[in-house]
Amino acid sequence: MIRNCFLCNTANIEPVFTTTWVLPGLEPRKIGFSVCPNCGSVCQSPTVNFDEMMMFYGSMAVYTNPGRQELPSEAKIRDLDEQIQFIKRGIGQLPESVLQIGSSDGYTLSRFRDAGVNRVIGIEPGTASVEIAKRVYNIDCIHSSAEEFQVNETYELILLTHVLEHLYQPQQTLAKCRALHNETDEGFIYVEVPLMANANSLCPGFFSFEHINYYTKENLLRSLTEAGYSPISVIEHFNSNLSPVIGVLASTKAQHHYDCFVPEIEKNTNILTHYRSKEVQYWQGCLDSISSELNLSQRIFLWGAGIHTCQLVANTNLLQQFDIEGLTDTSSLKWGLRQGDWICKAPDTIEWQDGDTVIISSYASEKEIYDALQWLRDKGVTTLRLHNVDDTKAH
Repeated sequence: MIRNCFLCNTANIEPVFTTTWVLPGLEPRKIGFSVCPNCGSVCQSPTVNFDEMMMFYGSMAVYTNPGRQELPSEAKIRDLDEQIQFIKRGIGQLPESVLQIGSSDGYTLSRFRDAGVNRVIGIEPGTASVEIAKRVYNIDCIHSSAEEFQVNETYELILLTHVLEHLYQPQQTLAKCRALHNETDEGFIYVEVPLMANANSLCPGFFSFEHINYYTKENLLRSLTEAGYSPISVIEHFNSNLSPVIGVLASTKAQHHYDCFVPEIEKNTNILTHYRSKEVQYWQGCLDSISSELNLSQRIFLWGAGIHTCQLVANTNLLQQFDIEGLTDTSSLKWGLRQGDWICKAPDTIEWQDGDTVIISSYASEKEIYDALQWLRDKGVTTLRLHNVDDTKAH
């Protein structure tokens, strides 16, 4: 599927680079990343269609890690502390009501409720996340997508934290949010997204399957302004998370803090080009660093069905260099799904043997998974990390 620009709707945007991804539950696809020749915004194109992406979210997307027993990470707790204070400072007080679109496991809304917000509700497409939100945090969520949800009440604050980058028509969702604020004296929206900063600031896998839109400060402010909001507070972080993030609090009342916005065509094309050359070297280097141990293995398994495995296969010579015995994951949602030549199996259905090796196929959760696999090491199975990142920055 070839997309139009998500911000200005320009058609026939050309990809800067494409790769073939072995997607879970789907046939291998060409996935590319393109720069709009009109406004300079970067999006994923070509990509899969909306229904295929919804299938992924409904059956594959799991944003809680079993290694934490469904509890939030220290980084997420820290970020929510800051987010609540940032919004409170920008508005002058806590809002009376909060609607979160893309509410994940409900933790964010539980924190706003505990801080004193009277009424909270979530919109969430992930089946597992809706269940966790109710069971763990007693947060009610409407099981729907950002594109299709319906609510019958108004909310003073709408949250979209790490949501816009996932949407096929983010401007339509922002317009829908603005319409929900029509009945309020003043409404607010808080948007947080990964920040497409300098290529050297971006983590491995930054241009990923689930993220189909990419934001700079320039085009994020433009997107909110064109939807009828006026930014009142902006915050950027570069080192505290695995990759840069930007948050914007905006109001339905005109503020006049920002002037016109300038297209970033050449700048963003250079970021994509530089990043791509750096990324291929990085991934192959990670594989090369564990190749000597893989050469000694009796059997090799990948631990983690999903997008990281797509990227590992697309950016290295893994399949040309090694025979991969199988794929496993702790999430029952993934058991039985095909990814490439493998069918994902439950870990306890595999007869693990001394001499087996597991490659942990995750970036953000790599250390948590490694720590949780001590039981495999006790059986004589080698467990290998590719990235060795500081996961205290991960959600």
